[in-house]
Formats: sequence, structure tokens, C-alpha cells
Amino acid sequence: METAKVSRTLVFTGSYAETGENGICVYSFDQDSGELQLLDQSSGIKNPTFLNVDTVTNRLYAIGEVSENGGKVGEVVTFDIDPSSGRLNQLSHIHGSSSSTCHIQRDLEDKYLIVSSYHGGRVSLLSLDDNGVADSLLDEQYHEGHRTDAEQQPRAHSAFFSPDGKYIFVQDLGLDKIIAYQINKTDNKLEFHGETQLTPGSGPRHLAFHTSGKYAYVINELNSTVTAFRYVSEEGRLETIQTISTLPADFTGESYCAEIAVSEDGRTVYGSNRGHDSIVVFSVDASSGELSPIQYISTEGGHPRHFSLMPEGKFMIVANRDGNNLVLFTVDPENGTLQFTGKTIEQSKPVCVKPAVFMV
Repeated sequence: METAKVSRTLVFTGSYAETGENGICVYSFDQDSGELQLLDQSSGIKNPTFLNVDTVTNRLYAIGEVSENGGKVGEVVTFDIDPSSGRLNQLSHIHGSSSSTCHIQRDLEDKYLIVSSYHGGRVSLLSLDDNGVADSLLDEQYHEGHRTDAEQQPRAHSAFFSPDGKYIFVQDLGLDKIIAYQINKTDNKLEFHGETQLTPGSGPRHLAFHTSGKYAYVINELNSTVTAFRYVSEEGRLETIQTISTLPADFTGESYCAEIAVSEDGRTVYGSNRGHDSIVVFSVDASSGELSPIQYISTEGGHPRHFSLMPEGKFMIVANRDGNNLVLFTVDPENGTLQFTGKTIEQSKPVCVKPAVFMV
């Protein structure tokens, strides 16, 4: 008689690390108590600062940095995940970009990876083989141009697929633009689709679509704001609705934004402030998509580079790079506000936290 499978939540973290350090960690997560337990660590990759998890093929994808001809280039490393033990087994590492990278994303059909290069100002398309292993670099697109009010070069910071998977929206912090692409699956190329201009000096960093698919939200690193958009799905186009500060009105210090996320019920948007070292919580007007701030809460550590809402929506984990810790918060089911649980995990320079639910 076959044993019934049960769900297990694992948390994968990436960090700034030298090749000899454990840059990737795997934790088990108890959805009831919020307890994290370290299961595995992986070294051998320099600066695995962003991760992507596929629970269907049990694959973990990590970016890394290698030296080549006196410069830095990006690599993509594929791991097999054993959900029962949380152990990682490295399957391959391939050339991922002609410059160092900062973000990795996977398409909805598990055929491609998209890698963004901040320092190189480019976005790359990579293939996945039938076993979900990163296979080869297919195409690179360089973002031409300069920002009008500063000597800022193109800085591709992240790439996110539209809810239907047709379009890729790349946030270019240097150009203050969101540049949209489509994948030409015949030629395996990225094709320019359109672009959205943001306020000069804003610095778009990461994007999150609303669960309804009607709206999208971009967090702007340089001027500490979130821009809300109406998403015109049939045209793959963003229309600006609102731009709102992520900081309290009385804050006068230096601060820069990092991550943004939308709750599963679509009622709340969260953003992180590095400098103010907080998470801002916005309520969402379902009829307009507009945001209203309802909370600013300390992240209990410096430089909250990344955070994730946990599956089931009861908890949030924040990765504080300068605090060298992972911090656990509860999420109020009524209004989405956060409360510090008192639980922290020490980890060196964490900058990415990715939860995933597996059946074991």
C-alpha cells in the first residue's frame, strides 16, 4: 500500500559569500510554529545572491560570479533538491552572462531562465533541458542609453513574467525604465516589446503583479517609492496609476528600497527599506489598485535586502544583509500588518530568501 504524501516547506537562502563559504542554506520550516531548522549548506559558488526554485522538477537555480579575462562574468548553477532531507546535489554550472548578475527567473513552462545583469546592463535568455537543468546561454540583450539627469549606465536589476507568461518585464534602475520583451521560441531570442518610462532618478528595482492580474507594483530603489500600474494584458502594457513613498513622512535619513511582494489575498503590498531598515505595509484598494500605508515596522537588522511571505500567508521571513540574520514575523490575517515573533536565525550576509512547498 502506497504511503500518502505530505507537504513539507523548505526555505532556501542565498548570500554574499566567497567560494569557500556556505553561500546557500536550506532550512525546514514549520508552518504552525514558525520554527526554522538548518538542513544543508552549499559552498563553491561566489556570491549566490539570487535563487529560483522549481518544486515540480525539484530543482534549485542559483546565480554565481566567476573571473574571466580579468573581469567578472555570471554563471548559473543547477542543483537537485531532495525534499525529504533538504540536501542539495550540484548538477551543472554554465556560463550565464557576459557580466556579473543579480537576479534569476524561470518561465511558466519551465523551458527558459532569464538572468539580469546590473553591472552589465543586460538581460540573458538561457535554456533548460528536459530534466530541468540549465543548458546553454541562448541570447543576451544590452540596454542602450543613459539616464537624462545623471551619468548612470543601464542597470538591469530584475525580470518578471506577466501572469499569462507572454511578456517579460525587466526593471532597469539606470535608465528609469521597465523594458518589456517576448521570447521568440522559434529562434530562441528575446524580442523587444515596449517600455515604460518612470520618474527620472527613481531607479526601478523589483516588480510584483497583483493576484488579480489587473495591477503591477514596482519598487523604486533610489527615491524610495512604489509605483502602481494598471496592467493592460491584451497589449502587454503598463499604465501608471500612482507613485507613493515607502518611508514615514518624518524620516529624513538616507534609505534605499529593495524588495516588493503582494499577499496571496491581494489585499496587501509590502516593501523593504534599507537605511530606515523597515518593512512598509500598504493596503490595496481593490477597485483602483491604489496603495495606502498602514504600517512601518523595524526589520530587527540592517539592510533588509530581501524578504518572502511564507506559503499559507501566516509568516514573513526577512533577510537582513548587514544584520547577518533571518527574522521571522507573523502576518495579521485581517489587515496584513506584521509583528516580530522574537525569532531570528544567524546567517552571514543573507540577501535572498525563497520558500517552497514540496510533496514528500
